[in-house]
Amino acid sequence: MMLLTAISQYNFTGFLLKRSFALLVPVLLLSLAACSSTSQSSSSGSASSTGASGPTGWAAENRSLSANRNTFVAQVSERHGIPRSHIEQLLATATVDDRVIRLMTPKGSGGRVTRAWQSYRSRFVEPIRLRKGTAFWNANRQTLNRAEKTYGVPAAIIASIIGVETVYGEQTGSFRVLDTLYTLGFNHPEPNRPEKGQMFRNQLAALLDLDYRDKVDANSATGSFAGAIGLPQFMPVSIEHYAVDGDNDGHIDLRYSTQDAILSVANYLAKHGWRADTPVFAPVTLPAGAAALVDGGLEPSMTWSQLQSRGATLRAGSTGGNWQNGKEIGVIDLRDEVRGSHEYRTATRNFFAITKYNRSYFYAASVAELAYGLASRQRSSGHQVTMPY
Repeated sequence: MMLLTAISQYNFTGFLLKRSFALLVPVLLLSLAACSSTSQSSSSGSASSTGASGPTGWAAENRSLSANRNTFVAQVSERHGIPRSHIEQLLATATVDDRVIRLMTPKGSGGRVTRAWQSYRSRFVEPIRLRKGTAFWNANRQTLNRAEKTYGVPAAIIASIIGVETVYGEQTGSFRVLDTLYTLGFNHPEPNRPEKGQMFRNQLAALLDLDYRDKVDANSATGSFAGAIGLPQFMPVSIEHYAVDGDNDGHIDLRYSTQDAILSVANYLAKHGWRADTPVFAPVTLPAGAAALVDGGLEPSMTWSQLQSRGATLRAGSTGGNWQNGKEIGVIDLRDEVRGSHEYRTATRNFFAITKYNRSYFYAASVAELAYGLASRQRSSGHQVTMPY
């Protein structure tokens, strides 16, 4: 679930479209999750192309690729070292999917989405995901523990993201990814948002590269109506740069290999700034007038000493943590325009790492809260697990 910049406050990590618009936009835009990263580093053990070196993540998505099909073929061939005949053969099978165009075309709201934190949260922090997330954790405990030990990302956060994205594999999408990306890259122009077509052409180029390297079968791969694949809903660019062969079978299968999916989510977050032994939210009591401390960015913007100077205090019984060293925190506003409320929290670098998966405060906070619920259930069953905050 990840790809555009900001279409609203739900500013997706690339795009933000997953199950609907207006109040459902937050859900729909989740199908683009791990795509448009701001990181420039690729990961060891990833599915990164051997055909060419260059920018990764968000930088790779935004490189220029022509909307002229013949020029596009030549550019992709040169960029990735793929024979033109291979590209042309695949594109010859691609068809325009009118369903994708309909689903990706917002209806009547003028692009303005009402921000309603409680409504958004209730879609993900709910009994079904808590129940199925507990079953997923119990079935994959060893892999989740391995991922946490390797990357420093708590098992609860990994399990939560997979639950938010696809309800543990139940909603991975049935759209042919090649058709989806071809449609959005060449047949769904938006005059006021030319970067959208450009981004999808880069995703298509990554898919063609993955196919040529035998990483993903472009003929059969299915996903969301935005082109996101598998349990964690990785876009092709993210598969290239952040996906991990967790079961060591020589292939990356984010749809059927839970080991690949779990390790890939952990690697993605680690590459986007996750820090071990740091809570998602700092145990801080904010002063009156906390609204003045919110800057709306996607990076930590304050030091603990700066926040203290504005009147913030540690909660009773808290001993602090490594988030107190350096510019590691930021104040966020979980706003509910329907109810006329604001909920201010002190977010750490790990919260902002989650926003690289989907560029939304609501998304990151929902992931953290579902993770807290899942971890609490594990603890109540006698397991020693890391709490997310």
